Amino acid sequence: MLVFGLKRHPEKSARLIVAGVTVAGTMSGLILLKVSLQASGVSPALFLVSVPIGYLGLNWSLKGYFGSLSQRKTNILIMASASLLGSLIGTSLPTIIAVLFLVLLTSLDVLAVESNALVNIVGDVDYDHVLSVATTPLEKYLVGLGDFLAYSILASASLKVLGVEGAIETSVLILSGAILTFQIAKSRKKAPGLLVPVSLGLIPIILGLLRI
Repeated sequence: MLVFGLKRHPEKSARLIVAGVTVAGTMSGLILLKVSLQASGVSPALFLVSVPIGYLGLNWSLKGYFGSLSQRKTNILIMASASLLGSLIGTSLPTIIAVLFLVLLTSLDVLAVESNALVNIVGDVDYDHVLSVATTPLEKYLVGLGDFLAYSILASASLKVLGVEGAIETSVLILSGAILTFQIAKSRKKAPGLLVPVSLGLIPIILGLLRI
C-alpha cells in the first residue's frame, strides 16, 4: 500500500506519512508530560497548560500536510515530533524489542540508501520533492524523519537501562556517529543516516544488558 501510494502520488504520500508522524509525536509529548506530572505528584490541573501546545502541534501538522507551513516551522515540527515519538517508544517498549526495532530500521535504511529504492519507486523527477518533505536540512546535509526517531528511541532506551549518565554517554556516541556519517557522505555523496550512529549508540545498552 505504501509503495503503491509513493509510486502514484509521491509527494502527497510523503506528506501524509510526515503528518501521521507529527500528529503521533504531538500525542506522544502530551502522554509523556502527563506521566511525568503524575509521577511527580503535581496536580492534574497543571496538565491543562499543555492543551495549547497540543493544539499548536496538530495545527502545524495539518498546515504541513497542505504545504502551508514555513520551512523553519516544518523543521521544528519534524525534529520535535519525531523525537517525542521516539522517546515514548523507547521508554514504553521492552529494551530488547527496542533494540531489535532499531536494528530493523537501520537495515531498512542501509537497504534503501544503497539500492536507491526510493528513487526506483518515485522516479528521479519526484525524488527531490519527497526528500524535501521528509527531511530536515542541517547545514549542507539532510537528516530524515526516521533518523530523529531512531536517535530518540536509542537515547530513551539507554536512559531506562543505564540512567542519566548512560543516556548522556549514548547521546555523545550518537552525535559522534552522526558527524562521522556526514564526513562519509562528503566523499560518497550519500550515506545511511542510521548505521554508524545506531551501531555506536547500541554499545552502552548492550553492555548494560549483559551486566543485568
